[in-house]
Amino acid sequence: MAELSREQLIELVTREVCRVLGESGSPPPDPSGLPKALVVGGAEPLPSRIRKKYQFLGMESYSCPESVAQYDAVFLTSLSLTELADIALGRDTRPVQCAVINALMEGKPVYLAEFALAWRKKKSRMPSGFYQMLEGYVRTLQRFGVLSLEGPNAVDKDGSRRAPGADLPEGVITEALAHTLAEGSSEPILLVRRGTVITPSARDVFLHAGKEIQIV
Repeated sequence: MAELSREQLIELVTREVCRVLGESGSPPPDPSGLPKALVVGGAEPLPSRIRKKYQFLGMESYSCPESVAQYDAVFLTSLSLTELADIALGRDTRPVQCAVINALMEGKPVYLAEFALAWRKKKSRMPSGFYQMLEGYVRTLQRFGVLSLEGPNAVDKDGSRRAPGADLPEGVITEALAHTLAEGSSEPILLVRRGTVITPSARDVFLHAGKEIQIV
């Protein structure tokens, strides 16, 4: 057998590794053709189905309000208390706050991950008033149009948005059903289809659970 050169040996080993891994040796797909999305906090925690749909860019790609035009969406996977409060109050003096506020002003979809709100894990140790204040900021963001990755407005598997209130029953929401809905959702706002009847006892359940009802 003829002696192989260093380059030939490297090529042979590379081909064998690719064969074992079941790859053809072609380079991975170029993400440059995908829609661009700004991610605050990193894209790694996002579900793979979402990571495959966008070319994610970090905050270093955002320079000024006008640069938000390059993104098709904004994803929030980490959010400090300062950033949460500032966005809810319309303060855009820092990069993250400026990017999110301007994305909303331009009609860009903004998605907030549940795990971005790390302070919720400390609910049992936090004073109720302080916790409700933070939840109030979250509700304000939702009224601004910020969407939840896990809630009724989440991006589903085909990339479209589910219809508001699609996960809630029609007709009458009784006290028993209200308990089920309140316990089964981590969202502070429950979307209810217009025309749905909510009994007084059910409203009390939602009130004590800290849930706000929004008719859509």
